[in-house]
Amino acid sequence: MDNSSSQSESSSNNTAQPINNSISNKTTSYENISNNIILFKLEEDGFTTPDGKAKELIKELSEIKYLYALKLLFENPLNRFTPKVLRDSLVTLADPKPFDYYDIQSVTRLELHLRTWVAVLEKICFTQMRLSKDLRNRIYNSLPKFVEIHRKTTQVMQEGIDNKYISDFNQFNHRQINNDDSIKKRNYNIDFLLIHLRDTLHSLRDDETWFQEIIRRTKNLLKAALNITPGILSITGVALPNDNSSILSMLAHIRESLSFKYPVASYYVDWRIMLIIQHNLFTWS
Repeated sequence: MDNSSSQSESSSNNTAQPINNSISNKTTSYENISNNIILFKLEEDGFTTPDGKAKELIKELSEIKYLYALKLLFENPLNRFTPKVLRDSLVTLADPKPFDYYDIQSVTRLELHLRTWVAVLEKICFTQMRLSKDLRNRIYNSLPKFVEIHRKTTQVMQEGIDNKYISDFNQFNHRQINNDDSIKKRNYNIDFLLIHLRDTLHSLRDDETWFQEIIRRTKNLLKAALNITPGILSITGVALPNDNSSILSMLAHIRESLSFKYPVASYYVDWRIMLIIQHNLFTWS
C-alpha cells in the first residue's frame, strides 16, 4: 500500500519544509510509528503492505519487540487491513497458549498483548466487516482464560520469579524479603484492558449493522454541531466553535442512540462515543 511508503518518506527527512496536504501531516504525526526498526526491516525484506507486515509479526507473538511492532502497526490510523487479516489476528491474539510460562517480563508482555488485541478490535469496529456469532463467542470465551493468566502471573510475581520450590526454608526466607524489593502491586492497566475487550465484543453485534449505524449518526451530529463537512478542518484551519450547549446536546443525542444488547461497564458508553468522535475527526482532518 502507498501508506507504508509515505511513512518512510516522512520519517527520513526531518528537515523538509512543512507539507500542506492533510495526509502528509497525519504521517508526520505518526513518525514514531514509522521509525520502528522492526517495521523498517520488514519493508527492506519486501513486506511493504500493512497486511504483509501483520502476517509476519503475528507469527512471533511471544517476543515483546515483535508484539510492540504489531501494536504500532494496528494503532496507525493510516493503515488499512483486509477483513481476513483482521480476523486471523483477532483469533491468534485470543489464544492463551503463549502464556504457559512465567519470566520477569510476563506482566509487561501480557499488557502489551492485550493492548494489541484492543487495537485489532478497534480496527474491526471501523472496517466494513462483521464477526459471526460463533467467532465472537469464541473470542469472548477466551477472556476468562486471560483473567486467570493475569491472576496467576500477579501471584507468581509476588512470590518471586525465582521461588520455584516450596520448602520450610523458602517460606522462612520469603518472610525476610523486604517488601520494597518485591513486586506487590497489581497491574490495573490489565484489568481495564480486559474489561474494555469484554465491552467492545459486546458492542459488536453479529445480527445487526448497529455499530455502523452509530458511526453514521455520530458523523451527522458532528457535522451539525460543529458546522463542518469532511475535509473542512484541514482546508480552512478555522477553530471549532466553543459552544458547550451544542456539544453537550450532541453527546446526549448520541448517548440516547446507544442501546447495548449485553451489559457493559457504566463508563463504556461515553468512552465508546469518544472513540467514535476521535475516529471521525481524524478521518476529516
